Amino acid sequence: MAFVTPAQALLIIPTFDSTITSNANAGAYEAAINTAVETIDGLYSNPGTVQVLFEYNSAVNGQSDTTEYSLSYTDYTNLLTAASTAHPRNTVLSTAVANLSAGNKASTIDATSALLRVGLGLNAATGCLNAAGVCGTGGTYDSIVSVGNVGFSSNGPGLNIDAVSVLEHELDEVLGGGGTGTTLGQNANGAIGPTDLYRYQSSGSTCADVDSTPSYTTDSSAVACYSIDGGKTSLVQMNEAGGGSDYGDFANVGPAEIQDAFDPGPTPLYTDASPEFTMMESIGYDAPEPATLAMFSGAITGLGWLRRRRTRRA
Repeated sequence: MAFVTPAQALLIIPTFDSTITSNANAGAYEAAINTAVETIDGLYSNPGTVQVLFEYNSAVNGQSDTTEYSLSYTDYTNLLTAASTAHPRNTVLSTAVANLSAGNKASTIDATSALLRVGLGLNAATGCLNAAGVCGTGGTYDSIVSVGNVGFSSNGPGLNIDAVSVLEHELDEVLGGGGTGTTLGQNANGAIGPTDLYRYQSSGSTCADVDSTPSYTTDSSAVACYSIDGGKTSLVQMNEAGGGSDYGDFANVGPAEIQDAFDPGPTPLYTDASPEFTMMESIGYDAPEPATLAMFSGAITGLGWLRRRRTRRA
C-alpha cells in the first residue's frame, strides 16, 4: 500500500527578544506565546514558515509591526483564484472569489509578506524586518509583535487567558487578516487591503441589514460588515470607531471575539468555529487537504515592500 506524505503545514517560528526573556514574568509570556502560535499553526494547513520576533512593551496591549508588499489588483486576485482552484474544498474561499466583482476594487492591493508567501504561494514576498524594525540587509522577520501588561489568569473552560487572546489577535494580523487586512485610515495612495474586498455597508444599525454596496469609509456613523457572498449575509460587523483603532478589526458588538478592536475581556478559544477562522479562509488560508497551494505562474510586477504598524486598544 502506498502512503502519501502530507505537505508541511503552517509553522510560525517565534523568537523571544531580551525584553521577554529578562521579564519578571518571562515564563508566563513565553508560555502564552507558544500557546497562541501552536493554536494557529494547528488551524491552518498552508505549508510554509513565518518568522516573528516577540517583544515586551509596557506602552501597548498588543501591537504588530509587519512587512507588507504591493501587488496590482489583477495579480492579487489571480493569486486568490489560483488558491481557490487548487483547494476546491475551501468553500469559503471559493464563495469569496466568486463574489469579488461585487466588492471594493483598486489598482493596488497591500498584503503582508506571510499572506502572500505562505497563504498564496508568492515566494518572492519575504520578511525583511530586523530586530530594530527596519527592513534591510539581513532582516528576516515577517513581523515584530509587541505585548504589554496582559493577564495570565485562567478565565475558565472554553475561554482564553487574556495574553493568548491578545497574541492570537496580533498573529492574525501578521498572517494578513484583522488590522493589516485594510488600508482604511492610512495614507495608502489608493491601495486597499485583502479584507477590504469583503467590506459592505449596512442600511440599518446592525449587519442584519447588510446590502450589496461596498463599504470603504472612516465615517464613525457608518455600519460596515464583513461578507464573503457579495453583501447577502454578514460574518461580523467591522470596527468604525476611529481614534487610532484598526478598521480591519471587528466592532465590539455582540459576543467577545479575539479580533475585536478593543480588548473585550475573556474570549472563546480560537477554533475552526471562530469568525476569525472564516476571515482567514477568505483571504487564502485553511486548505482542508494539506497540500501546497498552486503558485500563480504569471508575471508579478511592482512588488515592493511596505511596513505597517497595527495596535489593539486596551
